[in-house]
Amino acid sequence: MPWLINPAQLDKFRKSQTNIVIMDASLHNDSRNAKQEFIEKHIIGAQFFDIDAFNDPLSAFPHSLSQDITLISEKLGKIGIRNDCKIIFYDNSDLHTSARALWMLKVFGHNPHLLYILDGGLKAWEKYGGKIETGDSTDSTKSYNVNIQAQFIRNLNDIKKCLTESKEQIIDLRHAVRYAGGPEPRAGVRSGHIPGSFGLPFNVLFDKEGNFLSLEKIRRKFSDIAASPTVPTITTCGSGLTAPILNFLLDLMGCENAVYENAWTEYGAETLYPGETSLAERPIATCVD
Repeated sequence: MPWLINPAQLDKFRKSQTNIVIMDASLHNDSRNAKQEFIEKHIIGAQFFDIDAFNDPLSAFPHSLSQDITLISEKLGKIGIRNDCKIIFYDNSDLHTSARALWMLKVFGHNPHLLYILDGGLKAWEKYGGKIETGDSTDSTKSYNVNIQAQFIRNLNDIKKCLTESKEQIIDLRHAVRYAGGPEPRAGVRSGHIPGSFGLPFNVLFDKEGNFLSLEKIRRKFSDIAASPTVPTITTCGSGLTAPILNFLLDLMGCENAVYENAWTEYGAETLYPGETSLAERPIATCVD
């Protein structure tokens, strides 16, 4: 089970332990340069964790993880991660991408008990009065052994099985309008949701300060949508970025979970995949007539 910590706890870790690494997992995209923002301001001692550096370059989907163990090992070692490190992720992102980074390390085989998220991210650290520094990350020569944990990933075939079997529930973390059948931001992607899935927008899992809701309130959110946190859960979203937010909370509650890695970008595509004869093999439901 990973951990959720507050700024005071992080400050204590930083001052008292030598086997921790602090990672800024803010997302770099077309609208912002997260690496430059890191250089301008980050938690003292932190390294920059580039989420997209671990993507599969041959995949047609934006956030499919690489399966190249050698490459992953080298990249993790270069930013100072060892297998025995306590890794504390934070972000400065409305998408709360530290949860995605933590899920990635779970997939890479890091001990979940050594994985942490700083509640509230950089804003909470600054509000606490934690030390900030500038400058780029420093390269390291640490050694890391990757051991892919495929049980934390679901693929399209797994989702198709869920259409006829009820062993796992699917929870969709996209905006309610998209789940209901509103316009999709990506071209060539249909509108709607996976039949039988539950809609739970990721933003409702946080308070107005950007902190996670209590687990008691999270359980109420499940009740509100007629889902159960005790049923094995597959999370999904638009492209696999925000779904891991719920996986982190399910981990805290001790519930079995996995991420549908390619998410709606794959399932909702208007094109047929090899072996498919009709889009009816990927049916879509909506909440509109």
